Order: sequence, then C-alpha cells, then structure tokens
Amino acid sequence: VLSSIRVSVIVPIMLLAIKESAVDMSPFVRKTAAHAIPKLYSLEPEMKEELIAVLEKLLADRTTLVIGSAVMAFEEVCPDMNELIHKNFRKLVSLLVDVEEWGQIVIVNMLTRYARTQFTDPNLGQTESADAAEDEREFYENSDDDDDEEDT
Repeated sequence: VLSSIRVSVIVPIMLLAIKESAVDMSPFVRKTAAHAIPKLYSLEPEMKEELIAVLEKLLADRTTLVIGSAVMAFEEVCPDMNELIHKNFRKLVSLLVDVEEWGQIVIVNMLTRYARTQFTDPNLGQTESADAAEDEREFYENSDDDDDEEDT
C-alpha cells in the first residue's frame, strides 16, 4: 500500500520497507516487496542500484510464490542485466512448473530472451555437405539383408 503513494518525499521510507520486506520469513511479504520494486523504480529511477541489490536477493529465493513476482520486477527494472540470471538459471527452469500462471508467462519470456542471447547456435558448425550425405542415406539400410535372411 505504501508503494502506491506517488509522493517522492517518502521514497527513502519505501526503500527501507522494501529492503526489510525482501528478507521477511513470509513468502507473501517477499512477493509484495517484489511488486513494490517497479513502483518505486518508476517514481525514483536513481534508486536503481539499491533496487537491483534487493532484486538479487529475491531472484535467489526458492519459493515459487516469490519467483514469478521477482522476475516480473526484474523485467521492469533491469531486463538487460543477464548476470543476475546466470546464477539462477537452472533454479528458474526447475521451478517454472510450480510457479503461478502469470509468473510462468513472464519467466518463459525472460528465459527465451536469455537463451537467445547467451547460448550458441548448435547449427553453426554444420556444413551443407554433411546435410546432403544424411539425406542420401536410406532410412532402412539393412532392410534388404534382413528380408533375404527371413526367406531362407
């Protein structure tokens, strides 16, 4: 509720509340902190470094309730900072199934963009001659031999 107040005077108070909420025991409180990060960022973009530090903690969270909201906040505040995703990539992929539906959409979009920028193309090393050789080979190479053995 505090993050919905659009007054720049209370920005330091909101930042303090978000920092404390991000390390709370309850996953619902941490999820709410993740929702407040983009609101604070839109009000005060100069707080980006402090918000990224909080986001880093939230992205490292193992609770599926928090992960979807943390990735959504990541997408709004610093979508190009892939170094925050590097260390959490495998965890995000494994938790994807259990995250709520809207969070899944955000995570899949983020992981798709991440994969396109960070992974190499597996088809770069292939040549056209290797593809042509595979096309010329019959699917059942030994089928004639097997038929001859069955007839005798």
